[in-house]
Amino acid sequence: MATSPSIPSDEVLMAQLWVRFKADDEKAFDQLAEARYRLLFNYATRFTKDRDLIKDCVQDLFLELWNRRKAIVETPYVTIYLIKALRNNLLRKLRRETGWRSTTEEGIEAESMLTDDLTAENEWIAGETLINTEQSLRRAVAQLPKRQQEVVFLKFYEGLSNDDIAQVMEIEKQTVANFLYRAMNQLRTFLPVRIFS
Repeated sequence: MATSPSIPSDEVLMAQLWVRFKADDEKAFDQLAEARYRLLFNYATRFTKDRDLIKDCVQDLFLELWNRRKAIVETPYVTIYLIKALRNNLLRKLRRETGWRSTTEEGIEAESMLTDDLTAENEWIAGETLINTEQSLRRAVAQLPKRQQEVVFLKFYEGLSNDDIAQVMEIEKQTVANFLYRAMNQLRTFLPVRIFS
């Protein structure tokens, strides 16, 4: 089984662990949770700064997976499945607990939805190591509309393809491309130096 370069390189291992976990292998389940916990936690910070809520949602997701393991579908794209499931659970919980709802044309609009806890700027600044350049990029991404921030995070921070992002966000592939195009154009105007070619 070949892996796509747009998904994590260990996705084949994740799929194998997934099959074993569905067959009641607790060790495989623990490995799966450990391998993807940080990625899921970081993804959830796109929606809320409430770290306790994020931890609860991620733990609830894994608890629900274990309890429903026999009924869960097999998938070669475990990471996408987990991100999508967490996203749905987190949005449901935010709506229920805070009355938050999506109100903008581009989708998600809520207070304190993003943290400045970004870690992958080096992919974008092509070797630039100056702190002020990284801070400029962080501020520029924070100025993007929320849905564009989410697409940028999934594309450049998690390395997902446009097809994968469309699945996670439950939108059309062309919408993903549109969000990326707008985001890149806005980032070029926000940044004081030319980072993007």
